[in-house]
This record gives sequence, structure tokens and C-alpha cells, in this order.
Amino acid sequence: MVLFFKKEQTRKHFFFEKKKQKTFALLCLLFATAAAPCGTAVIPDGIGVSDPAAPAGLNPLLAQDTYTLQVATLLYRPLVWIGRDMGFDHARSLADSVEALDGNTRFRVVLKPWRWSDGAAVTADDVKFGWERIEKLGDLFGAAGQGGIPDRVAAPPHVVDSRTLDFVLKEAVNPDWFILNGLSVVYALPRHAWGDIGGDEMWRRQNDPSLFAVTDGPFRLAELRPDRYFSFVPNSLYGGRQPGLAHLVVVFLEGGGALRALQAGEIDMARVPYALWQRLLSMPGFNFYVLPEALGYGRMVLNQRSARAGFLSDVRVRQALAEAVDQPTIIKLAYHGFGTENHLPVPTDSARWRNPAPAGTAPQIRYDPAAAGSLLEAAGWFLGADGLRRKAGARLALSVLTSADPDGSEMEELQVLQSDLRAVGVDMQVRAENFSQVLQTVNAGGTDWDAANLPWGTPPVPDGSGVWNTGGGNNYGRYSDARMDRLIADTISQPGTAAMFQYQDYFAGQQPGLILPQGKQLVMAADRLHGVEEFSNADGYWNPESLSVDDPVCRGAPPDGPRR
Repeated sequence: MVLFFKKEQTRKHFFFEKKKQKTFALLCLLFATAAAPCGTAVIPDGIGVSDPAAPAGLNPLLAQDTYTLQVATLLYRPLVWIGRDMGFDHARSLADSVEALDGNTRFRVVLKPWRWSDGAAVTADDVKFGWERIEKLGDLFGAAGQGGIPDRVAAPPHVVDSRTLDFVLKEAVNPDWFILNGLSVVYALPRHAWGDIGGDEMWRRQNDPSLFAVTDGPFRLAELRPDRYFSFVPNSLYGGRQPGLAHLVVVFLEGGGALRALQAGEIDMARVPYALWQRLLSMPGFNFYVLPEALGYGRMVLNQRSARAGFLSDVRVRQALAEAVDQPTIIKLAYHGFGTENHLPVPTDSARWRNPAPAGTAPQIRYDPAAAGSLLEAAGWFLGADGLRRKAGARLALSVLTSADPDGSEMEELQVLQSDLRAVGVDMQVRAENFSQVLQTVNAGGTDWDAANLPWGTPPVPDGSGVWNTGGGNNYGRYSDARMDRLIADTISQPGTAAMFQYQDYFAGQQPGLILPQGKQLVMAADRLHGVEEFSNADGYWNPESLSVDDPVCRGAPPDGPRR
């Protein structure tokens, strides 16, 4: 549920003072004079998931991060759009219907009668063309493996007619898994505009405006400055809900720069650090929103191959670590109450996929320092005079890699965790590096690191593949267990929720990594901006067609000042 806080007051109109923004101001003023849709909104990338970061480009097939997908999906909508309820959002999807056939080995997709921005019809052949681009990209395809795309599909989609096509799979699958995880990363792309473009050319041209001139999404690209901003205007031929804005500008700011820009009137929306929330609530001229947590969960990866922390291969130690963590205190101190306790590899908002009644044999993980101590003693780790545990002369100690976060919440979380583990006799040290260094270390698969704090974003059906199965591309801790592999495979092949619940039960006992809470998204917006509560979906992708602004031009009055 989206919570909304409003501060009533008279609207303040802001002016932009930086000389380098003059050209930008004139551009936006020009678009703001449009009759309907009307007005300009300026927002930073990252809203709905994290602090700002520049996207890599505009090609949805190359996107390996949410920042890029946030702008790419303004131009191109996937066959299946994921709603806030983690289900098939029909209104925003290119597919009008998806039907599982032939024992869940064939999926018939019927497209809506949409048109490209140049007036040409969006056809089943355009979807096939998009699929052929996935094949040409190979390992460069950003969503490779999600929902079985492309490896589980037996052949390119079969075009039945201009709006109908079939996806034939190599074996039967859970239909929810393929529809929500797989078809949500498949796009129609304009064959008539792109020609027979190859993977290398797509990579080189991911910021080339001429390639993205023809779109089927709610917006078209107006201007691109990769170092500063992307600007968009409505696609008048979009088949879904028409945008309320005449102009959407996405600017690239760093960390707290977005919040300062919002307070200065330079942008219309920004993420709020948890520590500043209560202080800012009293500020007039703004509305405040609590958006749901991004689709995923907090995760501490435990390196099963660590040379210093070999004890992480002992399931009793991993269970003890999980039961030593005081998640309510983490939520209180690090997230200032805006978070939900979680001990499962499933987002807390995934009501359908979370097991409401674990099996009687499944451990009920909860904060229990006494139980954690008993487990460690059973594993041969006993307290010494200094309050730390030892076994055969070795201390129970581990080092945790993390990346510095601008709002400090991650470091506060780790400080609570450090105190919790110390209370049961575990010495935990924190090693902060930049994010790329952390990823490089864990990807190398070496023995010179113990643990890493790496929150994880899940697909709509959180099957665990690639993360907790043997050889998974994101199984950085190199955890391997044959039964876990079978259970994860069952979540993919068996319809319904039973297999998913069995996987969660087994995970609770194994604890291959520590599941930690994550915070909700706190957003502050200028009170001229409306529709923020509908602005993003469960994955953090944007629905900016919901946005509108109070603008004097829209009311027929002359503007009282330029917007950037």
C-alpha cells in the first residue's frame, strides 16, 4: 500500500539561476506551452529504487540495471508489464492476452492493436524481430536467463497472424513463471525502422537518438545528453493511457544532490534519506510519499570457500548467525521504522509467493540470541574470557564487504549486525569499498573474502534460480546443495505455489545466506506534481503517464517564470 502525506500551503514558484541551464530552460518552456497534455516535470533517475545514477542507454534489451530500464520502458513496453501486485498489469502491457497450451509447453500471445509512433502497426513480426535481436546479442542480453529467456524456448516465436504468436518451450514450465518472469523481458521492436541491426551495432548505438526515433511506449525521445539529461515528449499514438505531461525531463544527479535540487525548485521529485524524513515533513510546498519496498530483499552473501571463515560451510553456524540478527532494531535504527522483517528469499510484498504456514519441520527463524548460542556450542564454538568464541584456537570472526551508501542506512544496518553478532561471541568487521570493487571481488570466486552485503532484486516469481542454485550466475557465495537445486527447479516446472513453499522451508533450514530487511522508498515531491503514488511498478520501472502538474500555462495564464 502507498502511504501519502500532504502539507497544504500556497505554491511557491521557483526560478533557475545557473547560466549553463539557460538552453535547457528555454527547451522546457517551449514544451510547457502545449495545450494538452500540459506542463513539464523534471525528475532524477532512480526514483522508486535507490539514489540517482545515470542509465547506460535506451535499449531495453541491453539494460542490466533498473536505472536503464526506467528510461528504456518509457519508449518500449514489454509484452507483459508487472503491476504493483506482482501480477500481469493488463493496461500497461503490449499483450492483450497470454494463454498456456499443450500442457504448459506452448504460450499463445495476442497483441493489442497498438501502433508505432510513426503510424505503422505493431505486429507479431515485430515481437519476432525483438526476439531475433536477443539472439544476436547473446551474452549482452541484459535479462539472459530470466524466465527461461532465451534458452528454454525451442525456436523463435511462431507468427500465427499479424497480432498472434506462439512461444514453444523445450519442456513444460510453471505458466506463472514463464508469463511473469519471461514475457516481461520480451519486447516488440520496429523491424521497419531498425533493419537487420546486429548485436555490436546495438551496443554502439545504445545512446544514439536516431535508433530510438520510433517507439510504442508512452513517450518519444526529444533530446539526449548522456552526461546531463534525457528529455521525452508524449507519443500521441501510444495505445495505453496518454501521458498528462507535455514534457518529462530525466536528469542525472548524484546522491544527496537530488534532494538539494528539489528544495531549490530545480526538480520535482527526490528520494529522501530515512534520517531526514521527520525533519522534512514539516517543510511547506511539498508532498511526501511512502512507496513499497523495491521487489527484492536484503541479502548478506556468505562465501562457502572463504579461507578465513571456513565455518560458514557449517549449517549450524549459518542458522546461528540468522537467529542472532535483531531485525526489528535494524528497521528502527537504519530505516527509521520504514521496513518489514524478513527471513525468506521472497519479497515481503509477494503475498502470493510467501509461505503463510511453513511445514512443521521448517525452522522458524527469529531473533533468539540464546538459541544462536546453543547452535554455536553444538558446532564446537565456545566463549572465551574476552566474550568471543573459539574452536581449536581459532576465533569465530568474519569480515563483511559493503559499498558506501549516501544516506548511511546500510552502514547503520551493519553496525547493528556487528553488535548482534558480538553479543553471541562472533567478531564481525566491516570493510567498505566502492560498489564496482565489491562486485569484482565476489565475482572472482576467490577465497580471500568472507561475506558481502549485496541486496538482491527478484523477478516477480522469486524462484531463486541463479542466486541459490549450484553454478548460478549470481550465486557469489558458491553455495551448493543437491536438494536445494531440485526444489528451485520445481518452482520453475510445477504450476501453483506448493513447490515455492517447499523451497522456502528448506531455505529456512539451510540459510545459505543471511536474509535482511530492506527499507521502503521515501519520496518527496513538489506539490505541483500529482500521480506520484502510481508512478512506479513493483520492479521500480516507471509509469510516468500517471503524472501531471499544476502549471499556469495549463490554466491559460501566462507563465510566471521559466522551468528548466
